[in-house]
Amino acid sequence: MKTAASILFAFRMLIPKHKTPSNARKSMAGAVICVALSLIPLVVVLVVADGMIEGITDRIVGLSSYHIQIEHRNNSIQANSPIDELKDISKQMRELTGVLSASAEIQGVALGSGKKGRTGITVRAVENSVFTDNNAFKTYFSLVQGSMSLDGGKNALIGEKTAKNLGIGAGDSFYIISSSVSASGLVIPKLSIFKVSGIISSGYQELDSLWVFIPLEYAFDVFSTSNVQMIVGIETLSPFTEEIYEVYNTVDDVLPLTDTAYMWNELNTAQYENYASTKMLLLLVMFLIVLVASVNVSSALVMLVMERRKEIAILKSVGASGAGISISFLLIGTCIGGSGVILGIPLGLVCAVNVNEIIVLFEKIVNFFMYFVYSIIEKEGYKAVQVLDPEFYLAKVPVTVPFIELFLIACVTMCLSLAVSLFPAIRAGKEKPLSILRKV
Repeated sequence: MKTAASILFAFRMLIPKHKTPSNARKSMAGAVICVALSLIPLVVVLVVADGMIEGITDRIVGLSSYHIQIEHRNNSIQANSPIDELKDISKQMRELTGVLSASAEIQGVALGSGKKGRTGITVRAVENSVFTDNNAFKTYFSLVQGSMSLDGGKNALIGEKTAKNLGIGAGDSFYIISSSVSASGLVIPKLSIFKVSGIISSGYQELDSLWVFIPLEYAFDVFSTSNVQMIVGIETLSPFTEEIYEVYNTVDDVLPLTDTAYMWNELNTAQYENYASTKMLLLLVMFLIVLVASVNVSSALVMLVMERRKEIAILKSVGASGAGISISFLLIGTCIGGSGVILGIPLGLVCAVNVNEIIVLFEKIVNFFMYFVYSIIEKEGYKAVQVLDPEFYLAKVPVTVPFIELFLIACVTMCLSLAVSLFPAIRAGKEKPLSILRKV
């Protein structure tokens, strides 16, 4: 039996000339729908996971660790010299090839005190130009209240969640409580007053909830040189390409021996691996759903073999080979999987592209019914349900379509459909025509 004849037989079984009632065709249609429905959540999870991981990673790398971070160690006794040294290093870094921006920063941990209470904060003393020169700062930081500037004295930019915890807004003053060690070894509290010039948010509360930005020149009004981290943050064209290694080597070559340069993946290894493993786990669960759905393809082919036993017997009696018959059913199984892919992936993409609107709609429906139930039972203290809590996830899911991974999903689904078609196809090829025709 030639390949063309196998294809023609498969085509006639899929689209017969005379449309008679057939349970097998209904089963095949059901298998197509099952495969399509299983692909929709897989595509949505893939797109959302990619967007979420990319959005969080970009914020961590761009706003927290920078693409390349230089740790500066200073042994000078004078309080102002470290700031001058940091500025000199940042100026030197900006002249290197491949460096888009470089900014000096001094970090320390302190206690913030406002109208409502106190909370731990991470004070980041930065150059004001970082909010205009650094692309990540310009892209991801949004102004909630006030102005995004540190000019004009002891001003501070404060994270949105920290502002809520302290009960302060733009124009209010708050205290930064730190400590210093005296010559006798006593720990002395240090109190500094700053005015909130603006409230900002990166869209990811877990990252910026403790950040308070102050002007670089006031760093040692808050901290002593012994309890801060002095760094220079470097931004390159992209932290995810091979070119960053060339920039890193260039930076490392010009640094003094006392300073150390780190790449972003050295500083964020645990988070990056955690996100990657979480994504793989989610995809594995979704893949198992596709695997279960593909079993319907096998069931539909078994029914088709039973319905077409007479045609199979006639073909084999006139010289058709068992392999040719098997190829026909394998083609049908592949077509069922392909139809599911053609239907499921576009529907999944439609849902994924509109995932933020779908989440908002789902939250409104759930909260409406929950509030209705609470009203009936006259119970107080209802708290609105949030599908993606902004304290742990991005406030808005970035949508990125990974075309290569979608193509791989389509290929894997087709291969699964082909694999589960093997048993009924082989069974069809082994049918004995004489025993079948005797029963007709």
